[in-house]
Amino acid sequence: MEYAKLSVELIFSPLGIVTILMCVGILLSILKKKSPAGHRVLIYATLLFLIFLFSPLSQYLIWNLEKGYPPLLAPPTNGQIARIVILAGYAEDNSGIPITSNISSQTLGNISEGLRLYRLIPKSKLIISGGVLKKGDRAVARYMADFLQQMGVPGKDLIVEGKSQNTYENLREVRQILGADPFILVAAGCDMRRAMGVARKLRMNPIPSPSNIWTLQKFEGTRNTSSGIFASVRKWTHVSLDNLSRLQWAYHEYAGYLWYRMLGYI
Repeated sequence: MEYAKLSVELIFSPLGIVTILMCVGILLSILKKKSPAGHRVLIYATLLFLIFLFSPLSQYLIWNLEKGYPPLLAPPTNGQIARIVILAGYAEDNSGIPITSNISSQTLGNISEGLRLYRLIPKSKLIISGGVLKKGDRAVARYMADFLQQMGVPGKDLIVEGKSQNTYENLREVRQILGADPFILVAAGCDMRRAMGVARKLRMNPIPSPSNIWTLQKFEGTRNTSSGIFASVRKWTHVSLDNLSRLQWAYHEYAGYLWYRMLGYI
């Protein structure tokens, strides 16, 4: 089921659609040399690719995911909330290089935000959630724990959950540790809507603390209103390969949210 979902998601993703159109256009051009259909399909694919590359579509879609969860600049320090849950992204085992190169940039962003909160909240504990993604490797949470310990966090302040494979399982396993106790939830800004939806469905009590907040750091003053977003369109319309990766990321989150709704996880 999971592989089928990933296959469908990939095929209907922005880059998947462009790739399919390109392939169809090339095949039609080869097989039906006298027909203009192949050239038309190639033109449509090229125009769609340029829209993805130049337009502010990816920025707007990510902003729409991030806007509901502002940064947690001043975490509670009253002692009532002392658990910080960090959701994993990706990590793998590569010997001979430092731990910082074994962990994805998104995961590093999550860890950095969790570490910041840990330093600000007295007597807090970090709960790291993420299982094995690649056969033969350790759980992603183990790599994250290695990084945090090298950053000076004592092992007694780390709780490692290494069985989960996705956001739903992350929070389901954390629910076994925390129950209904309040906690701070650290995840990427554009992932937070889905993570918070799962946590609430499980009757947990999270306080969101988004990391990797992209639209706020790039476009100041555009977070709260759509008019502010479109006022910055001049800044947005520039060619960048980042537009493609961000668009894929946003699509993955919208598709994931819809999938979780269908499964009843949210």
